[in-house]
Amino acid sequence: MITAASGPQRPARGRRPWRVRRAVLASVGGTAVAMLALSACGSSPASSSAGAGSAGSASGNGQGTVTVAYVPSPAFEPLFVAMQDGYFTQQHLDVRLTEVSSDQRATTLAATNKAQVALAGFSAGMFNEIHQGSGLKVVGSMAEEAPGTPANALVGAESLYKSGKVTGPASLAGEKIAVDGGAGSAGAYLVAKALAPYHVSLSQVTLVNVSSSQMASALRAGTVAAAYMTAPYLGSAVSAGDARVLAAEPAGVATTGVIYGGAFASTPEAQQFFDALAEAAGQLQGVAPSFPANLSLVAQATGESLSVLEKEPQSDFDPGLAPSASLLNDMQSVFLSGRELSYGSLISTASYVDGALSASIG
Repeated sequence: MITAASGPQRPARGRRPWRVRRAVLASVGGTAVAMLALSACGSSPASSSAGAGSAGSASGNGQGTVTVAYVPSPAFEPLFVAMQDGYFTQQHLDVRLTEVSSDQRATTLAATNKAQVALAGFSAGMFNEIHQGSGLKVVGSMAEEAPGTPANALVGAESLYKSGKVTGPASLAGEKIAVDGGAGSAGAYLVAKALAPYHVSLSQVTLVNVSSSQMASALRAGTVAAAYMTAPYLGSAVSAGDARVLAAEPAGVATTGVIYGGAFASTPEAQQFFDALAEAAGQLQGVAPSFPANLSLVAQATGESLSVLEKEPQSDFDPGLAPSASLLNDMQSVFLSGRELSYGSLISTASYVDGALSASIG
């Protein structure tokens, strides 16, 4: 892990305060019942009353407004850097961030054009919405698992490992596994891929929807035998003696990405937004995601402790944020075999995966 003493700080470029509009939604696409605006780098909180609006609509400063629904996660570090360093402003965009509690909520907001962009994990719900004609487009990838110490992994309860009941993925048949989002989530797909080499299918385990922050407690209490954990919770659970890594996520896999609503995908702002996001990704190559300045942005945007983030393995980002059609096709296949989809045959990736924005980065 790169610390302040072992790596250079990220150069400050066009640094400016940015705001996050946190919305606690009563239901998908429902009314926001609480809103809190935050600003970066110790600035005083600033309020924002803007709604989702329409892509390209004029904000008070003449810029096109783009609303982004996202789950607070280190996986979306390019978004936080692009906001902080003014890359969206350089593209004449006024970007508003709406924090939601789940990947599916973010995707649904984009599917119903209540947000123009969703940064979220790919899910069975996303594929179902595509099949229903929502017009959603997967245009980019986000964090990839980096080689080395895993940031994401299937873990077993340490107590069950010591007792000999859970010693590896093969021993999980018949057991409960905690997954953030439950069946049909990106985590469920990763569980399926971790179990497959050991000839254990999702039909042989019970997936339990447990938030990432509560997984360590569930393992400790014995309510689940295993969990698919992500940074920063994974490292903390292993260090505390609650979890034992059974299978790490393969390097290079990106199950989170950039999803455009159908109405936004065909606008000029679609490329401008992507260019800004990719410019930030270009600044996050090598060890840069672990620079203290970048981790401070992640801590602020996610609410995670900086001291915890500093101990976690970093993620990699494709410099062009190119989407992977093969990965998405494999995910769809897993969800289809698990009967999580509302249809019976694979949708062609050509109908919903668009790599043109990545290929046309300005």
